[in-house]
Amino acid sequence: MVKNSLTSEPPTLSQAREISELRDQLAEALETLEAIRNGEVDAVVVGGPDNRQVYTLESADRSYRQLIEQMTDGALMISQEGAVLYGNRALAEMVGAPASRLTGAQFATFVTPGSSADFARLLKNGGKAELVLTRADRAETFVAQLSLTRTDPGDGGFLCGVLTDLTSTYSQAREIAEAKSALAVEAAHRESDERYRLILEGASDYAIMATDLDERVTIWNAGARQILGWDATELIGRRFPAIWTPDDRAAGADDHERAHCLASGRSEVERWHLRKDGEPFWAHTLMMPLRKDDGRLIGFLKILRDRTEQRVADEKQSLLVNELNHRVKNTLATVQSIAAQTMRSAPSAEQGRAALEERLLALSKAHDVLTRESWEGAELSEIVAVAVSPYLGADPARIVTGGPGIRLAPGMALAIAMALQELATNAAKYGALSVPEGRLSIHWTLDADLIALRWEETGGPLVVPPLRRSFGSRLIERSLSAELGGEAAITFAPTGVICRITARLATAGKGPSGTLAWSPKGYVPVDLG
Repeated sequence: MVKNSLTSEPPTLSQAREISELRDQLAEALETLEAIRNGEVDAVVVGGPDNRQVYTLESADRSYRQLIEQMTDGALMISQEGAVLYGNRALAEMVGAPASRLTGAQFATFVTPGSSADFARLLKNGGKAELVLTRADRAETFVAQLSLTRTDPGDGGFLCGVLTDLTSTYSQAREIAEAKSALAVEAAHRESDERYRLILEGASDYAIMATDLDERVTIWNAGARQILGWDATELIGRRFPAIWTPDDRAAGADDHERAHCLASGRSEVERWHLRKDGEPFWAHTLMMPLRKDDGRLIGFLKILRDRTEQRVADEKQSLLVNELNHRVKNTLATVQSIAAQTMRSAPSAEQGRAALEERLLALSKAHDVLTRESWEGAELSEIVAVAVSPYLGADPARIVTGGPGIRLAPGMALAIAMALQELATNAAKYGALSVPEGRLSIHWTLDADLIALRWEETGGPLVVPPLRRSFGSRLIERSLSAELGGEAAITFAPTGVICRITARLATAGKGPSGTLAWSPKGYVPVDLG
């Protein structure tokens, strides 16, 4: 029995209980010291939850501690309530807190709200989870994997774990994903570029061209080669070729086109351009700026189409419409004049009506010839054949015609047709064509640009010169003079009427043309006559 050292009296019940507790604490202390000596403990926690103190044991065996301190991953011991009991240097660097502040701190202060639930499950059950953590200064966050293992409850029930920073892992994953994405995009671009190339090369009716800001050619498709004449190998990387006419170059049309394109987003014009061999052609051109995704200007795209044939057709149509208007007015004036003069000089209304019908019929036939030729002119031989065809009768040999092929402009064709109709009508009534024995000869020649036509009647009744000039004679002389700038001379020889007609092709007629010729001011119509 243990006695009180001062009184030698047996201890009370309270004292005995206190002595038992002291013995237990002494046994625990001796066990702890033994563990320290064996290197099994490197820190001691003293106090309760509100005043806990952690003491590291500098004198303990440090071999395993040095290993943990050299780890690149964070190592930690953490209580069930989430307080950090120990953290190595790597953990302190990860969370941006010095070791002195890290020990005893609540680890939850480094966990972002979005990861709080995962952290709570780790404290309760242990395991592994990826958490989004924030550094002590709250300046940035990072992703880390926390792995916790619960110790034996007999050892205090705390948790040990490892924290691995996944920033570089995620960065590498992103880089790999971005690289794969870039490869996929590049492959898609190659495939897309190939499709675009095929489309560009297939659009052979269009010249599709592009230049950079220094006017060097970057795109030149097959259509550009076909329309303009230059091959892509001649131009890619070189200055855009001189397709402008001298007048447009002098006026700075190229600079104006680019300026308008930038100001309006596009420029669309029709004008003359020049091919590689200098041949001019009419083109419709659309220009647009080329920009990168960020809006930065990198060049210009030009799409050009050769519209020369359409231009010629438009010019021709315009000329035909103008010619039609002119001819309709002239025809109405001619009909009015013929009607007035015929009725005024006719011996009777019946004779006047017959003469008018004949003259209008001749005019109509001449118009038929020109209509078949789209009012571009007529052959002199056809005009002559139409004029004399009603009088051939049973003996076609009585009328002889001949001469070189001569293409007459519309105005000249009408004038000669009307003159021949008047001569034929007179011959049928009073001259060689009024009797079976009569003969008619119509011959013509062409010397340079001078036409000479001779109408000669023989074998008919004796001809007596008229006392006054008839309307038919005046019609012949005036129409030829007005339309041809030529002359008509009628001789009333006793053996038959002779009419000589002369005119120059260069000055005769104002009909439309089917061709265009270049002049300093562009293409202009040229008379075929």
